[in-house]
This record gives sequence, C-alpha cells and structure tokens, in this order.
Amino acid sequence: MRRTGVGPSSMAFLVLLALGVAVEAAVQGPAVGGWATYEWRSTAKIDVPVVVRQPAASGGAESWSIDREAIAPRPIFVTYSVVRGDAKSYVLQIVTRATADGKPLSVTQYTVDLASGKVVKSVTRDKKGVISTPEGGYRPLRQSDVKGTPEEVTVPAGRFTAAKAPYRTGTVWVSDLVPALGIVKGTFSDGQLELVKSGTSGAQDLLRS
Repeated sequence: MRRTGVGPSSMAFLVLLALGVAVEAAVQGPAVGGWATYEWRSTAKIDVPVVVRQPAASGGAESWSIDREAIAPRPIFVTYSVVRGDAKSYVLQIVTRATADGKPLSVTQYTVDLASGKVVKSVTRDKKGVISTPEGGYRPLRQSDVKGTPEEVTVPAGRFTAAKAPYRTGTVWVSDLVPALGIVKGTFSDGQLELVKSGTSGAQDLLRS
C-alpha cells in the first residue's frame, strides 16, 4: 500500500535502451489516460571541452588552453502515458524533456496489439514531422509480471510498496498503483530511473493535438 500520494529524436531511444523493459502486454491493457513521469540519471560520462587558465610566469603573460573533462550528463525526464485504446490495442506514448514540465524534446508512440503483445505501429515526431520508427519492444509492467519480493521504496513521487525483482542489467520496483508503465524505480548498470509524479487521467496525445 502506498503511504503517500504522488508528488511533484534520439534522446527517447537512449532512455528506452537504458530502461530495457520488454514484456507481454496485459490482456485487458493499461488504462487509457494514465501517465507517469520519471527522472533518468545516466552513469555514463561525456567528454566536454574546458578552458584552462595558466598563471603568468614571472614577467610573462598568462595563457589559456583547451582541455577535455569527463562529466555526467544532465538528468532527462521521461513521461510514459497511455493515450488511446480499444478492445484490440492501446497506444503507449513516450515523451522526453529537459525538465519535468518542460517543452518536449521528442515524442514517440507505440501501438501495441493486446492479443499478441506486439507493436503493430511505431512513430516518432522530429523536425520533419511524424515518421515511422523501429519497434522498441517496450511494454507496461505489472506486479504479477516480475513476481518479486514486496519492498518499501521511496522516490520523489512518494513512498510505495512495490515488487522488487532483478531485471537484465539491474533491478526494478514495480507497483500496480503507478499508471502507464508500472515502474516505481529502476537501477541499471548505466543509470537510474525514479518516479517523479503520475496521474490516472489527463494524458495528452501529442501527435494528434
């Protein structure tokens, strides 16, 4: 039982690959309108140029040089939502942003067949408009999918009792109280995903609006 309520184009694929969740869709499908926003913090390092100041020697002038420094990239916020659905399929939308409520950096949608759990259509929006994309293989998780050990976990969205289970390169905490994706937290060899906020309604279809 959750003790507190929820609290406060390539980038999308980086987050999706880092998450690495691929399971069969639930027969009845996730509820339309639900959404969940996560903060993704990568453990990867990126090289950036830095300016280095060399103090002046006695009687000389100071000098400047360019060096490189490895730093962690800034967090990325990812919102998963179910924006459409019927008796045969549902549409899972993934939006990346620089901040939790910022302007979308990318929008990707997967149409998932309920019977097979397979993606039948995948599109993303970039500067050229809406284009087809490869199948990403990502589906919402349910507690019964992971069959993990119940554990209390605290994230920015609050405190949850979630099923903890190993998954691929890391560990996930899954709760059916979290709309859309079902994940409360995920730790992986290349980063960490934490739930920031969620809602059971109000998801916007950004490729139709």
